[in-house]
Amino acid sequence: MNARLSTRTLEQAALLALALRVLSLPALLLYLLLRREGGGWYSLPDLLGSAALLTLWGLLLRDLFAGRAARLNSTRLAVLRVSYPWLAAYQGALWVLAALGFGTGMYPEANPAAVFILLSVWVGGIVINLLLFLLSVRLFPNPADQTGRRQLSDLLNVAAALSLASTIINVVPLAGAPAPTHADQWAYLLAGVAELASLLLLRLALQRPAPEQR
Repeated sequence: MNARLSTRTLEQAALLALALRVLSLPALLLYLLLRREGGGWYSLPDLLGSAALLTLWGLLLRDLFAGRAARLNSTRLAVLRVSYPWLAAYQGALWVLAALGFGTGMYPEANPAAVFILLSVWVGGIVINLLLFLLSVRLFPNPADQTGRRQLSDLLNVAAALSLASTIINVVPLAGAPAPTHADQWAYLLAGVAELASLLLLRLALQRPAPEQR
């Protein structure tokens, strides 16, 4: 009974952390738009799209934790399958534009090693999120699949490490680049902490046995 209670509490905490992460994304977007006087428009599809799909992902995770299998013709699952590749493609396009900018000398003061780390962590996050998506849509119709749960948990561990690295990059000034303001640092730090907490709690929740095996 106590094990079941602690598992349920952990799952609820993971879903709550994910909800806070969702709320942090439009809040960060609003800050960027106001702080940069509209200059953060390119972040709009990314942050709002991420918030919408994370909400959908959270609803499917709630069913997964309850042991409810998503139907193959489920509207939520269908929307996730159709929408996420477009979001990943947009994120990839932003990465390519940034890489071209650094490669063509648009930021001559930037330290090459720091730029390499920045681009590596960024593209790593895009790839790991794509893998999380692919594994999730396979797991949601089979919530008792312990192998799938373990694989998703392992991917969340990698995603958490990349999230931590990305937060550090956003908060700590990049060598040769203009230093972020204290407000920028706090905005990225809070969003990063929300993301990291949700990933770690979801990882722990998925390590627990499926409802059928408790």
